[in-house]
Amino acid sequence: MTTIADGLKDVFLAGVGAMALGAEKTQELVEQLIAKGEITVEQGKEINSEVLKRAQATAERVGQQTHEAASEAQRQAKAAASQAEERAKTAASLAKEDAESAVSWGRSQAEMAADAAKKAAGAAQQDAASFAEALKHDVLEAQMAMMTPEQRAEFAKKAAEIAARDSADTAE
Repeated sequence: MTTIADGLKDVFLAGVGAMALGAEKTQELVEQLIAKGEITVEQGKEINSEVLKRAQATAERVGQQTHEAASEAQRQAKAAASQAEERAKTAASLAKEDAESAVSWGRSQAEMAADAAKKAAGAAQQDAASFAEALKHDVLEAQMAMMTPEQRAEFAKKAAEIAARDSADTAE
């Protein structure tokens, strides 16, 4: 994988190569001018020396700029990585809170449903007991309606005995 530093290094090396090529072309041009007699050998040496100094200065400046750009790119990459890490931590924390909240809400809903079911069961049990009591009375009334007066008297006597026995059991 190519990094920013590799790219900057390639640009730097291309610049150095271009300067070297420029220095060679300058050298050829100076040699041609000397051969034609338009400049002296001493002037050619001065021109080559000046070109070389400028090329070295440019190479140093480009190298420094490349180093600074690489350092800045590295700093920005570290900052981006740090931000991404913080965002990941925040996201994980929020996800955990959401999960805990959902679990708590689920438990609350389950408890409420269980309470409602208990209340409904208790109400149904009371309704069933009331219905059974009413049905018992209705059956007794129907039986009494079919009884003769003698049977009613016998029934009343037996009911009194049972009530007395129940009172005695309760008193003990």
